[in-house]
Parts: sequence; C-alpha cells; structure tokens
Amino acid sequence: MRRHIVFLLASSQLYIVNLGIFWHSVHLGLLEPPFAAALTWASVLTYLGVFALVRSGWTQRLPDPVLTMPHALVSIGLCILAYTQLGEHRASVLILVAEALVMCMFRLRPTQMLSLGLASVAMLLGAVIWLSWHDPVSYPASTGLMHFVIGGSTLLILSLVAKWVTDIRMRIGSQARELSRALDTLQHMATQDTLTGLLNRRTMTDLAEAELKLMDRNGSAMSVALLDLDHFKHINDHAGHAAGDAVLCGFAAHAQSVLRQVDKVARWGGEEFLVLLPQVSQHDAQSAIERLRIGTERLAYAGHPGLRATFSAGIAQARPGDTLEQLVERADRALYEAKRKGRNRSECADAEEAPPEQTPEAAPDLAPLLAPPHALEGSTP
Repeated sequence: MRRHIVFLLASSQLYIVNLGIFWHSVHLGLLEPPFAAALTWASVLTYLGVFALVRSGWTQRLPDPVLTMPHALVSIGLCILAYTQLGEHRASVLILVAEALVMCMFRLRPTQMLSLGLASVAMLLGAVIWLSWHDPVSYPASTGLMHFVIGGSTLLILSLVAKWVTDIRMRIGSQARELSRALDTLQHMATQDTLTGLLNRRTMTDLAEAELKLMDRNGSAMSVALLDLDHFKHINDHAGHAAGDAVLCGFAAHAQSVLRQVDKVARWGGEEFLVLLPQVSQHDAQSAIERLRIGTERLAYAGHPGLRATFSAGIAQARPGDTLEQLVERADRALYEAKRKGRNRSECADAEEAPPEQTPEAAPDLAPLLAPPHALEGSTP
C-alpha cells in the first residue's frame, strides 16, 4: 500500500504542471477561463478518485492495484484535449504525455505498454485531424502533419523503449521470484527432514544447545525425550518401505499436533526422534510423552489397514552445565531401559541413575544400660 501511494504521489506532478499550463494560457489570453476550469475539475476529480480507490484498499483485489492503465488513458486523454486548446503552447503538453508513458513503464506489462503508446499516437492523430478540419487558418494541415510526424514518432519510439524496459523488468522480477523460491527450497532442505517435514538433526542440535545456554542463565527446567519406533525393521521387511514411510510421516504429524507449539520434534536418525521440551520438568515431560505414546498406538495409516506402530522413549532433564551430548546420552540409556522392560513404554533417566540413599551411622547399643536390675543379678559388681 505504501508503494502504491508513493507512486500516485509521484504522478501528481504531471497534473500540477498541466494545471499550471492551463492557467498560464488563461493569463496569456490563449485559453478561455470556463474551459480551463472544466479541465482543472476533470484533472482534480480524476486524480482524487484514483487516489481514494487505491487508498481505501478496494483496488487490492485487482491485478493492478494502482489502476495504471485506466488512469494513464484518462490522463493522456486530458492532455490531448488540452493540446487542442492551447495554441502555441501545444508542444509542452506532448512532453507531459511522454512523461506519463515513462511513469507507466514501471507498472505495466510489455503488451500493455505498447498498447498505451499506440493509443497515445491514435489520440494525437485524432486531435491533429480535428484541429486541421475545424481551424485550418491557425492550424493548417502542414502544421498538423509536422506535429503528428514529430510527436507521434517520438511517442511511438518512447513506447517501444518503455516496452523493452518493461520486458526487462518483468524478466528480472520473474528471475527474482524463481531465486526466492529456490532459496526457500534450500532453506527447507537445510533445516527440515525431507520425508517427515520435521526438523533435521543439525537444526535440532542448534536449537537444543541454545536452549541449554538459556537454561543455564535463568535456571529454568528443560527436558528431552529420545523416541524409537518399536520393531520398525519388521514393518519395513513385512509391510514394505512404503508402509514404513507412512508410519514415519503419520507419527510426525501426530507428534506435531499433540505436543505444544514451543516443543520441537526432530528426526534424529532412521526411526529415532528427539523431542525438545523447554521449561518442562522430567515428570511433566513424561506425562506429555505418555499422551503421545497412547495416541500413537491408535493411529491408522492411509493405504495400510491394520498397520499399528508403537514407540519406546527415554526422558532426561537437563542439569546445570550439561552438554547436549551428555543430555542425549542419558536419554539414550533410559530408552535402552524402556526397551529392556518390554518396549512401548517410557522411562526417565534420573529414576535409573538416582544415587543410592545414604545409610545412617549405627547408634551405640544401649541395651545393657537399660536392662532391668534383675537382669544384672549374679554379675560381678
């Protein structure tokens, strides 16, 4: 919208110069005041009408939100109309027509630019014929022919040059869009897994390391979960690799829908996935992973009826000073423990690695001192 408004403001100088020519001609006695007033109102209303339509946002639904083609046709038409009335000042109006063509080459397509140039030449030809027919004394046919040859050829050449420039602009714009799409594709390939659309390992590593640094600064909790699809090789071998891909994609979509928006899921390798849960303790992380696990058991996969998949998970909470390798290693050990206990379950690393409780130091035996007096009978005093 800002660019469109700036373009319209830049075109206003053509109207201002044109109006200056009108009223200067009135001052010189070359133009009748009523006709100058009519041209002034037509110019002002045209410009304000286009400006209001663009500024309101109504034109944003159109292919050309600035209304360049109709605006240019009306503006050039007003200039040609002024050409028929300005006597010896006619040549200055043709310069304004040329400026209008130059302005339009930044908005129109090549074919539109050529059409606008031809329309300008046709309007000039009509004005020359009308003047030669109605006022042959002050505007003889030889003068009209000279104006048309010089002015028409200038406008035609200018429109051809403008078409060429517009064609280059369109080609550069197309190449820029293709380059932008290629960069988006490269960025997608560099940050996301091609099959599942999840983050890839490198991107997750960068995010997790940044989250660890943030945790060390503000002391917040952070947990990760390492997930492994159970018996995935069996699915590939017996149901086919297409079924394996369906399981991977289905699980990825399910994980993104169940977990929080701030949680990140990455394909860590093969059928392994790493889940990053910022500001979440290990206990809450296990609750979230259990919800994901239960939902995964119920997933159905299009084109593979009866196919079911589960996963095992190891969960670890980050400790101050942890590196990502240490954190993932603890989660991996917890994952191994979940597999050892029968799969399709989640285990926490801290539960496995909790240090043994310290046995309190034994108290001295006071029983002899508290024994009843009869127990000491017969003892040597």
